[in-house]
Amino acid sequence: MKKLSLILVVALFIFTSCEYNPGVSEAFTKYRFKDGVTTISVPGWVIGLAANIGEMDDDARELLQSIDKVRILVVEDETLNREIDLHQEFSSKINRKNKYEELLTVNDKNENITIYGIMDEEVISEMVILVGGDDNALIYVRGEISPELLKEEISTKKHGKFLSLN
Repeated sequence: MKKLSLILVVALFIFTSCEYNPGVSEAFTKYRFKDGVTTISVPGWVIGLAANIGEMDDDARELLQSIDKVRILVVEDETLNREIDLHQEFSSKINRKNKYEELLTVNDKNENITIYGIMDEEVISEMVILVGGDDNALIYVRGEISPELLKEEISTKKHGKFLSLN
């Protein structure tokens, strides 16, 4: 009986510790094995390692070290890009329970971009960047990211050089 109880407790812990984000997890589940779709998952320790070995300023290094996980889904196939719209399909699912705050929205011709975040006064704990239209991508970032540090890093870099090692 003790073994069964221990197995149940361990199983419960494993299932409750699994990450499920409505919309984000659904998009990865639906599209990750399709031809023409690239998915990347980078754990925080790898990002921290890159921050320590790359040549970058202290703000960029601190920003990278504040990230715990990054998941990226990019639709590279032109035919598939014309058939789907990740923004239209997953925007309402991501914000189904009003868990995320809409931080930025850009609608331009055939391109829709929305950045969602979970934040308090001090840090952004989760961020989802959702792109749909002519190009389709979803980027999920988890960590303890300082909005001031993010703002500083974006404003001090030239176009196309954000967090660049060049």
